[in-house]
Amino acid sequence: EMDYKSKDNILFTSNESIGFESDKNTSMVADNITTYAKTIHELKADSEATIQVGETIINAKPDCVIIKAGGVEVIIDSNGLVVKGGELKAE
Repeated sequence: EMDYKSKDNILFTSNESIGFESDKNTSMVADNITTYAKTIHELKADSEATIQVGETIINAKPDCVIIKAGGVEVIIDSNGLVVKGGELKAE
């Protein structure tokens, strides 16, 4: 086990690449987390990826995307697009 503690900043730098790898879980917890990519920012998951801001959720699975916001649920899958609890408008 390794434990890094600092009362100030910790900075890892490299001219090539930095990787974090774990057989089980990896977590980052902070008041604010910012990621920035000059060209491509990629998030990959084999089974599921979820983004949650307050009560709003975007959940992506291999066969569908579900968006929940303000009491409305939108499902996009092989059957098309379904809106539950709201209406679909074109303007």
